[in-house]
Amino acid sequence: MQRNRRHKLDTVGTGLLAGLLLPLLIFLIVYLVNDPEIAFSEYLKGLWRIHALMKIGSLCVFTNLAVFWGFLKMKHERAARGVLGATLLYAFVVLISKAI
Repeated sequence: MQRNRRHKLDTVGTGLLAGLLLPLLIFLIVYLVNDPEIAFSEYLKGLWRIHALMKIGSLCVFTNLAVFWGFLKMKHERAARGVLGATLLYAFVVLISKAI
C-alpha cells in the first residue's frame, strides 16, 4: 500500500503567505528603483494623489501568476490554492478602492 505523501510546503497557508508577500516585495523594489530619496509614506501619498497606487499595486500582483504556476508544476495544489486566494484578496482591495 502506497501512502500519499504531502510535502510540508504544500499548504494553503504557504501559498497565501507567498501570494500576499511577493507583490509587496515587488512594490518595494519598484519604490527603491524609482525614488529611494523620497520617504516611503510620501511615495505612497504621491501615487494615491495621481491615482496610480492601485494600478501599480495591481501590476505587482501579476507576479503571483509565476508563483501559482510554480506551485502547480511542483504538484503543490494546496499552495497554489493559497496563492489564488491571496490574488482574490488583492482584487477585492482594488474593487473597494475604486468605490472610495
